[in-house]
Amino acid sequence: MRLRERFPGRRKAVPVPAAAKAQPYTFGAPVAGWVTNQSLVKSKPFSAQTLENFLPTSTGISMRGGSIKPATIGAVPVESFITYNAGGTKKIWACDATTIRDVTAPASPTVPPAASVSGQTSGYYSYVNFTTSGGSFVVAVNGTDFLQLYSSTFDWSAVNGLPTYRLNFDTQTINYVTGQTITGGTSGATATVVKLIDNGTTGSLYIQSITGTFQDNETVTGSVAGSAKADIPGGVVQISAAITGVATSVLSHVWLYRNRLFFIEGGTMRARYLGVDSVTGALGSLNLSGIFQRGGSLLFGATWSLDAGDGIDDKCVFVTTEGEAAIFEGSNPAGATAAEWNLVGRYDLTDPMGRRATMRAGGDLIVATKEGLVPISAAINKDAAALSLAAISRNIEPDWKREAARRLSLPWEIIKWPDMNYAIVSLPVTADGQESWSFVVNLETGAWCKFVGWATRCIELHDSRLYFGTNDGEVFEAEIAGNDNGLPIFYTYVGNPDHMKSLGGLKTVHQARPTFLSATPYNPKISFSVNYSVDLPPAPPAADGGTADLWDSGQWDVAKWDQAQPVASVGGGQWISIGKTGYVMQPQLQITGLLNQRPVTEFVQLDVTFETGGVVV
Repeated sequence: MRLRERFPGRRKAVPVPAAAKAQPYTFGAPVAGWVTNQSLVKSKPFSAQTLENFLPTSTGISMRGGSIKPATIGAVPVESFITYNAGGTKKIWACDATTIRDVTAPASPTVPPAASVSGQTSGYYSYVNFTTSGGSFVVAVNGTDFLQLYSSTFDWSAVNGLPTYRLNFDTQTINYVTGQTITGGTSGATATVVKLIDNGTTGSLYIQSITGTFQDNETVTGSVAGSAKADIPGGVVQISAAITGVATSVLSHVWLYRNRLFFIEGGTMRARYLGVDSVTGALGSLNLSGIFQRGGSLLFGATWSLDAGDGIDDKCVFVTTEGEAAIFEGSNPAGATAAEWNLVGRYDLTDPMGRRATMRAGGDLIVATKEGLVPISAAINKDAAALSLAAISRNIEPDWKREAARRLSLPWEIIKWPDMNYAIVSLPVTADGQESWSFVVNLETGAWCKFVGWATRCIELHDSRLYFGTNDGEVFEAEIAGNDNGLPIFYTYVGNPDHMKSLGGLKTVHQARPTFLSATPYNPKISFSVNYSVDLPPAPPAADGGTADLWDSGQWDVAKWDQAQPVASVGGGQWISIGKTGYVMQPQLQITGLLNQRPVTEFVQLDVTFETGGVVV
């Protein structure tokens, strides 16, 4: 008997294996920003392991603008900026170790402008703009030189324990020098020159310690050099009164509180203050040595508010080099009652990163410390050891602490830029080989990124425009054009590891398609890394930027000066082959920017198709 007859039904056809089906998956743009303080196995959704030169927004990540160099102050570091904004006059100065130079509208980006102030011994200034009944002023101190006072009427003048006067001259035959004694040929009056403005045959002498009365048209000679005729039909003009109580050269920090100027006396536990609505006069003294417990000296002071403005609930904050904060309330530091001046409490922070490393957010005062960007309101409720848990920089805590340890020798700064909806933290280059970059945070969402390529020794916001100075003496304007002073900008995004809803399962990503919202050219490169090992390919070539219709960039009779900015449109792009297999995926986006206009490009999402495999045991 045949086998089929003896065992009926035992043999069956083997079914054809089902074909694997590709599945869709979408990686949303990392609107949560750069996050490095988390488990890689279970990362925060919509976050990035690397986010360079892309700013996270509420809808995606946008390409930052470039930078141009409008000024140079010499082969010395730009240590700080000073700005003035009053009565329609807007000016910005860049400061090095010995001079203050006007860089508002320099004639050349490579030739240093003439010094507005010279003979200084430090370029690290603290300053405030202060309008009183007597005018609008800039008050600037650096802890080693006399306080510098500026007004649009009298320009810069040094203020110490003596009043300063201005003596105009004409018909100059021999140039004057500062520091010498001058004598009137007819009157016999004498004075000491503390500043000189020389316009050729005319100019002005800023003088102190006057004896006698200088006369109009008399010849004034210098004890070292100088000869001209006095041009003072109404007599010499007093341009500033004295500040007494202590030499102003020891004042290292200045701030406003309750319409009064407060100062730190550098290297001590003493604060100083002037009268209400005054930029000169007798300095009062506050000795805070009995309040703090960890030693050091006062570093800076600021105003802290319980609401979003300036008012009767404002508090005056004093912070030491060791990270202690004392908070006072009241309007009269010389008052004898608690209602006039009262200690609210002493609280622990960690070491601050610089006198200017603070910003206001609403009414709160945010301080950059070694542990992170910490609100003063958190210090009141938490131990110093737990402050990092409340830090605004919590998402990038490992990177913040690493850079704080590496870049201690130079002070950090923070600038809040409401028009661009972000705040930037300067990270000065303190050693050869350190990368030039800054921390940046979205003011609305709190999402972080870093801007690479800006060597921010110091930063300042002037006339709603951001400026930064470098160790090489160069001044740059930021967020303008689409390149960094002729160099390309490399935009890089690497997503945090994503298991694509299949933890431990093998996956193969076959294709990907990015979506952008853009109004300017771009050339993206999409790639993937797998299994926690980041492997970035070379950056793509820059897109052809065309010709921008921008003032000072477009060609005459070709560019359209009144041309409106093109409306951004959604571009889905084409499907591209990926062919990456692993248990965990990290999407990657790279763009090289070399436009001659500011980019208007936002990455929205990345769609992929993938297949899953089994779990290998």
